Amino acid sequence: MNGMPVWLVSRYDEVRECLSNPALSPPAAFAAEHGQVSPLSGLFEDTVIGSNPPTHTRLRQPLTKVFNMRRVDQLRPRIQEITDSLLDEIAADGSADLVQMLAVPLPLLVICELLGIPTTAQDQIHHQAQAMLASGFDPDAIAASQAAAAELSAYMADLTEQKRRVPGNDLISDLVVASEEERLSQRELVAACRALVIAGYELTSGFIGNAIHSLLSRPEVAAELRERPEIDLRGVDELLRHDGPGQFNVRFVNVDFAIGGADMRPGDQVLLDLEAANTDPSRYVDGTELDLTRDSAMHVQFGYGIHFCVGAPLARVEGQIAIETLFRRFPDIELAKPADEVGRNLNPFQRSLSELPVRFSPRA
Repeated sequence: MNGMPVWLVSRYDEVRECLSNPALSPPAAFAAEHGQVSPLSGLFEDTVIGSNPPTHTRLRQPLTKVFNMRRVDQLRPRIQEITDSLLDEIAADGSADLVQMLAVPLPLLVICELLGIPTTAQDQIHHQAQAMLASGFDPDAIAASQAAAAELSAYMADLTEQKRRVPGNDLISDLVVASEEERLSQRELVAACRALVIAGYELTSGFIGNAIHSLLSRPEVAAELRERPEIDLRGVDELLRHDGPGQFNVRFVNVDFAIGGADMRPGDQVLLDLEAANTDPSRYVDGTELDLTRDSAMHVQFGYGIHFCVGAPLARVEGQIAIETLFRRFPDIELAKPADEVGRNLNPFQRSLSELPVRFSPRA
């Protein structure tokens, strides 16, 4: 690609090594260090996701202060309330597309409420996120992506200034305070808010859709959930491992780097196959099978090392509540078309559904 080799890394141990080794950089960091255009219209530029230490350490500190497990636990009742409200809208119909009615709106509503983004802006943010993530190589799509990025940045800049003048009980207000303590620039603060809102719902929505599809595709597993609609965090991690939303992670080589018998040179691109790593037979027995009792806590869907996803606890809780509530309220829920005919989005880096049609007995 562009005259440089591209390496595909697919074994579990080597993928973890590449995710954590400082010899490799995230794409945004590599682009910044080499004067290149940042990918995805700069979505992860100046963020913890796209930087190396010491900048990464400085940017991550305020996030860990305000985005922690205690806060996620406090959010549980509100996540449950939002889930119930979304399912109320489809209960009487007896059928629904759960991508549109649950998997996308649930994490979007939660992350926007957590950040303190008004309800009126959520549709706009969803469309801007889709444009930025699907830019590809088409000139029109790239132009649309860049326009969406500029619009979202301008919106977040205005919103952070509002929160600076009139703080609220929300994550952006907390980040404004933390950014002053940690000496984050306004550009870095805006970049953090923009990345958080997109990363905070896009992959989680893919996870929720994939998880429900996996469960409904297996009659014996679905039957157990109908009898006992409970899933612990071990089961949630197994669903993330088995059919997680992230297909590939990307790194660029900074210095000569040898791994798995391969000698990589500076500038080489490295594609980390998360799906292959999470089913590596040397790590997981019958890894292509779904086993909700399996210990899958060390899967690589959330990354590994210093770039481990800061929003992982929230994604796990949202998935757990969505699955349990769905099976509790609609115990006879089933797919409305064959599992292998359900549409998927065409994105080489993300595995997610474009639809999830289901049917169930209508309820008041």
